[in-house]
Amino acid sequence: MPDEFEAPETPEAPESRKERAVGLIIAAIAVVLAIVTHVGNEINNEKILAHVDASDQYAFYQAKKERRAQLELQMDSLHVQLDKLSPASLQLANKLTNDYTAEISHLEDDGREIKARGDELLAESRKLERKATFVEMGEIALQIAVVLCSITILTEQRLFVRMGVGVAIVGGIVALWGLFLMP
Repeated sequence: MPDEFEAPETPEAPESRKERAVGLIIAAIAVVLAIVTHVGNEINNEKILAHVDASDQYAFYQAKKERRAQLELQMDSLHVQLDKLSPASLQLANKLTNDYTAEISHLEDDGREIKARGDELLAESRKLERKATFVEMGEIALQIAVVLCSITILTEQRLFVRMGVGVAIVGGIVALWGLFLMP
């Protein structure tokens, strides 16, 4: 009959300094991994927001373009009816034509500015996408490094910790490259 008040089993303590060192290396890599993951998520969020803003600008540009087309159709309709108009109506038609022409010019100017802003935002989104790709590659390398170092504890072969540290260094450099040095 088992004793109901047995002490719970405690996890085995590392038996050697080497295992403790490997554990600390894994912990350090995991901290760097957490930071790189967070930064990568932030870059991806910025990328998405820039892309949405670019889409909004292009939709606004399209609306201006459609309004301009409607005004041009109104002007064409007025020109078709000019010979049927009385002098007073003709004067009103000329005033409307001038107003429409001014509005079309204004819409074209606005459209160019809006499209240019959309192009800038799209370029920013693409730049952030390239940065995010490098940061994500660094993140993957750091995850692989944690696995390699963990294999050291299971197999007691130091080769895996060396490989893990090497992959972690490469992953960190790739992530830093993407974060700070990407043009």
